[in-house]
Amino acid sequence: MKRLLLLVATTLLALGASAQTSIPALADSSESDLQARFKASMEIPLSDKWSLTWGEQLRLKNMLGDVDKVLSSLTLDYEPWRFLEVGTEYAFVNERKGADDWRIKHRINFNVTGKLKLGRFDLSLRERIRFVVRSYETNEFETPDPFTTLRTRLKAAYNNSSDWKPYAYVELYTTLNAPKVVENYLRDPLHRDNYINRVRLVLGSEVKLGEKHKMDLHYMLNLNRSYKNKYDTATGDVEKWALERLCAHVICVEYKFKL
Repeated sequence: MKRLLLLVATTLLALGASAQTSIPALADSSESDLQARFKASMEIPLSDKWSLTWGEQLRLKNMLGDVDKVLSSLTLDYEPWRFLEVGTEYAFVNERKGADDWRIKHRINFNVTGKLKLGRFDLSLRERIRFVVRSYETNEFETPDPFTTLRTRLKAAYNNSSDWKPYAYVELYTTLNAPKVVENYLRDPLHRDNYINRVRLVLGSEVKLGEKHKMDLHYMLNLNRSYKNKYDTATGDVEKWALERLCAHVICVEYKFKL
């Protein structure tokens, strides 16, 4: 009887060890990069409470040596009261993958912003839901389509008599439907995960150039972290499970014209 129990225990331990090693160990990588973003936009007031903004943006990466994305966006904002603003935005994203490969994505944002004046400071809290829809085929066990993210931003701006309005904010990105790693995506069911995949810290200033012209200059620190699952398309077995970290230092220059 003792031998039988020992045999059963040994078998269970072996099966457990086999199950634990069927998924590769989590690989961890860390990189840093210098990036830049340049944006020009035009705001069209529709009424006292409604406004429409069209914008074009260019993003650079890899120590400013490569084009990352080109974005065209259209934003509709509504401010029913001074302390509340709601808005929606659509962005057509042309993303560069490799030397001659460009991929198209569509971004749709819905946001609500609460505002509060505290002395010379303008405080705001924005909650934004982002949907990223890809125009190319993806494996939902690797990349969900649409990919949904909750963005929470807390911002403070300083009002003064000059044309400069300094500000700072912190923003958290939380995934809402990231895929969990499985042993075999052809056999195992899909499970979703949510975690903070970006912490953004920004320090900058708006600069008033006239009644209709304004600049926004800021430095952005993006602390990115995302789990990447990679599977063999023939067998369905997981090939790679990795946590990729990127510390991106981003210089941003924006110009806005208001009709």
